[in-house]
Amino acid sequence: MSKFSKIVIIILVILIFFFIKEKYGNNIENIISKGANITQIENPLKNIPKETEQVLEPVKAPGEKEKTEVKEKEYVQIYFLALDSHDNGIYKKVQREIPEGENKLEYALKELLKGPNILEKSFGAYSEIPADTKLLKINQKGNKIIIDFSSDFQYGGGTDSIYSRMMQLIKTSLANTNNKKIYLYLDGKQVNFIGGEGIMITQPLNENSLEV
Repeated sequence: MSKFSKIVIIILVILIFFFIKEKYGNNIENIISKGANITQIENPLKNIPKETEQVLEPVKAPGEKEKTEVKEKEYVQIYFLALDSHDNGIYKKVQREIPEGENKLEYALKELLKGPNILEKSFGAYSEIPADTKLLKINQKGNKIIIDFSSDFQYGGGTDSIYSRMMQLIKTSLANTNNKKIYLYLDGKQVNFIGGEGIMITQPLNENSLEV
């Protein structure tokens, strides 16, 4: 670079300096000094109280559904009759799913009166309870439960048939209650004897309630 060019550059720098000083005056010194202290500025988020912190909920993906609790299925135990491999009579326990809102014992007794379904019949299940028998009422008072059937329950068949139907009722009732005292009524009256030959019934019902 020539000597003349250097002189021109120096003159330009001097002119620029005086132009800035003339325009901003002493403010230029403040600007420079502030720029020097810029690293001392505190983070404005540093002293925010924890109470003001916002917790964001997880964002659900489009179409994502709320998880619902799956209710566990409940079943009743019902006792029918069948024959074993030696043609001896046995009590056959089957399960039925309880519809929502149904009383457990009431539903079990209604299904007992219906008798075995097609699938259960295919495995040899049958019932000694007369088809015309109706459940009139179930009355529960504290620890006592009264099962009131129509009198059709005691008609038809001999002693063995009546004994078997009573045991179907007893086993089904005990399997679907929790340590309750169960009594059998027919047409609104407590039963002490049942059938034409008069099988004695000891109440409340249990596995030893019948005397033949």
